[in-house]
Amino acid sequence: MASKASTEVMDISKLPLMDEEESRQFVIVVDGHRARMEYDRGGDRIFLTNIHVPMQLEDKDVSNILTEMVLNWVAANNMKLVPYCPFVKTYLRRNTAWQRLLVKGVQV
Repeated sequence: MASKASTEVMDISKLPLMDEEESRQFVIVVDGHRARMEYDRGGDRIFLTNIHVPMQLEDKDVSNILTEMVLNWVAANNMKLVPYCPFVKTYLRRNTAWQRLLVKGVQV
């Protein structure tokens, strides 16, 4: 018989988003694996450059959840966004409400 813990679905969006400033990346740890979004900062701008999600997490929608968590962080910190990461650009095209964070004149 399966235990209750093994049948529950983990709510990844409730995991803490860690800002590892020294290595310039946001990180969430899911099932012992580190998913990360790399960035650069300059003034009130943040440049999202790359996302890396381990193969073991590909079926858990971690890329979308991590992107949303980072965008929430950007909004909460009154930053303006410049997306270089192709995944983030595609996410912004599909979720147009987040485009309000873009630096004026930046297209996705």
